[in-house]
Amino acid sequence: MAIKKTEEKKSEATKKEYPKKKRESIYYIGPTVKRGLLDNGSVFRGGLPKEVEKLKEKYPGIQPLFIPKDKYIEAVNKVRIQGTKFNILYENAKKDIEGR
Repeated sequence: MAIKKTEEKKSEATKKEYPKKKRESIYYIGPTVKRGLLDNGSVFRGGLPKEVEKLKEKYPGIQPLFIPKDKYIEAVNKVRIQGTKFNILYENAKKDIEGR
């Protein structure tokens, strides 16, 4: 009987469901900062790489140009329309990047 109880405990332990990590996609809709690392249209899953975090510190204007998947299409369309919030953010980030 001791063997059965041990086996039951093991099977219960393997049945536990652990919460799945959310691998949310983040899209970058700003100007290219460093080709191959942070280009317009870059997609990141499961967080941003350390190098990209450093670029966000160096160019704080790009921070609001990282968009979740569900807002991507709307934001991209607004970047193209002159005078919208995203268009202004894009242009300011571009000036900041080119000025350094």
